Amino acid sequence: MTTISVNAALDTLHIRIPMQFSRRSSRKMIVGPDGKTISEMIDAEADNTDYTFISALGKAFSWQRMLDEGKYQTPKELAEKEKVEVTHMYRVMRLTLLAPDIIEAVLNGKQPRTLTLQNVVRGFPISWQEQRTVFGFLTDT
Repeated sequence: MTTISVNAALDTLHIRIPMQFSRRSSRKMIVGPDGKTISEMIDAEADNTDYTFISALGKAFSWQRMLDEGKYQTPKELAEKEKVEVTHMYRVMRLTLLAPDIIEAVLNGKQPRTLTLQNVVRGFPISWQEQRTVFGFLTDT
């Protein structure tokens, strides 16, 4: 278990991370308490990062900002400039209505595997609480 302690009198911070050093294939490896190497832990974290979803979120907020700032008067005008169908733009821009913690989970690759861009663009509730339930962030209502 990782522990953090602060000694204000000495202005020090101590972080204890349990790990061992091991040799695998004649290479020194850092092994965590669960037996995984650092590279295995990084690979496991990266597996759930949905770059397509993240890109769509970026487009959605960028398009919304352009409309909010008055650079384009209508989504149709912006869609023509971006060379995308206006219906596609509306579906993608709807991502700006996701709950902030859901967006953060997607950006950090911590979303449930069932939460994919394909599933979200089909439609979702406006209520953040309902979103959390529908997308598997809450088990109890």
